[in-house]
Amino acid sequence: MTEIQSLEQRLGSLEPESRRLDATPEEIQRWLEALSRFSADYLEANANANAFLPLGAPPATVPMPLVPSPFNDVLDEFKGALTRGIVATSGRFFGYVPGGGIPTGAIGDYLAALTNRYSGNYGAAPGAAAIENDTVRWLIEMVGYPDTAWGTLQSGGSLATLTAVVAARESRQAWDWMRSVIYMTDECHLAIRKSLHIAGLAHVPCRTVPVDDKLHMSVPDLERLIAEDRSKNLQPWMVFASAGTVNTGAIDPLAEIARVAKDEGLWMHVDGAYGAFFVLTDSARASLEAMALADSVVLDPHKGLFLPYGCGAVLVKDGKVLRQAFAATHSYLTDVEHEEPSPSSYSPELTRHFRALRLWMSLKVHGLERYRAALEEKVLLARLAWERLRAMPRIDAGPEPELSCVAFRVRDEGDEPTRRMLDRILARGRVHMSSTILGGKLTIRLCVLCFRSHRADLDEALSEIAREIS
Repeated sequence: MTEIQSLEQRLGSLEPESRRLDATPEEIQRWLEALSRFSADYLEANANANAFLPLGAPPATVPMPLVPSPFNDVLDEFKGALTRGIVATSGRFFGYVPGGGIPTGAIGDYLAALTNRYSGNYGAAPGAAAIENDTVRWLIEMVGYPDTAWGTLQSGGSLATLTAVVAARESRQAWDWMRSVIYMTDECHLAIRKSLHIAGLAHVPCRTVPVDDKLHMSVPDLERLIAEDRSKNLQPWMVFASAGTVNTGAIDPLAEIARVAKDEGLWMHVDGAYGAFFVLTDSARASLEAMALADSVVLDPHKGLFLPYGCGAVLVKDGKVLRQAFAATHSYLTDVEHEEPSPSSYSPELTRHFRALRLWMSLKVHGLERYRAALEEKVLLARLAWERLRAMPRIDAGPEPELSCVAFRVRDEGDEPTRRMLDRILARGRVHMSSTILGGKLTIRLCVLCFRSHRADLDEALSEIAREIS
């Protein structure tokens, strides 16, 4: 037998099994029917199911599957994985900053994975890249940035923040980094310090700017710190402002910080991962519209636009700076190079999920006004929660909410009563809330951002709180 005959024989034995990876149209139909039943059953149960399920013991490890399993058996095994922990699809999930899971986003992800278009390069899939570019333009319009701006979709706020930090770093290559200074408050998100570390800037001097009694950055203190650093022959470089902190939803005085940044030559970054999309509302627009004065903004569609987890965004006012930080090419990409923007030229990613389709489809199907109404509703629900908490005996309602987050605690000395309250609420599992430390005291947070959270869900959460102090 010749070498060619041997190869042909071996291929002939492998091909039938290999072909079975490509499901038949009939198999796909059966799978989708099973998924349709699962989706309907899950969402029907989700409407009244607990928002938190006991963690229990860790599940047994599963061995590597070597032989095929029936699709329905695999789906049933997945269902078992949903019986522990936080239920982020519940309208009674008020912990942390709720993610979305809007069904149109899930459908967009399915279509993106099924068609498997490579959206990173315009010449490879012009239609997919055009959808990516359209969503970036929509976000630019929402923030109020000029036509010079550009951006990219990332997996979340952390990678979006890292992208902004790298763009800012690359725009100042000539500086002595150990003499450059960064400014932020303790209310800034963990993702910022993590991004500075990853970008090789962990040892750059960083000043903690004090906050006022509403947990806003103190602009006079920012100016004082900048003046002190200049007197030491240091170079103020970057200021991080918050458009909705995780702890309480506090919005820094963005316009005043922008003025200082412009006067002092600082790069201003706004962390709007949680709060930026509230610029669409009448309630918060005035506090947030100065985001458009910043050099870069992070905003998470998987928060404020209710998409499934895995979709953050960063916008840079000067899009050329973003491109200079990340654009690269190689001879093997010559065939797909194009003058239209390629998402991979503005991002650390080359191969990337077509994540814009979930955003594009959701905005197309629902329209912006439906989103605007939902966001306005969340602001008003938080305001109602705060007013009702203020009226409860033994409850300190915390700062007046600026967005959709309410902080409160039991009005007793020490943290133990507050801890007991939260533990008992979570043990019942009907609603989920999370905790933080404010002013050195344990505080419970109730953050309204799930698109399924409505008046009845808030009423149940407040009833759970009232039950603990009755």
